[in-house]
Amino acid sequence: MFWDTLERVNRLRQKAMSDPEFIESAKEHEQTLKQVEQEFEPQRRRKNVSARPKTLADIYQQVEFGNHSNNVEH
Repeated sequence: MFWDTLERVNRLRQKAMSDPEFIESAKEHEQTLKQVEQEFEPQRRRKNVSARPKTLADIYQQVEFGNHSNNVEH
């Protein structure tokens, strides 16, 4: 059953590929799809990339590290 279906689909594909009207219709369809994709595809925006990545020193520069109230050192 599978092979019969596969053979039938292949014959229909070959018939369609030899039909100039089908080829023209397929080209028109392709162009329409490209136009629709361009029209409705959201614009990609560039990410704002800083000049250099932040270091841990930059991230924690405003943090003040002090002694714990229980006098335990880590």
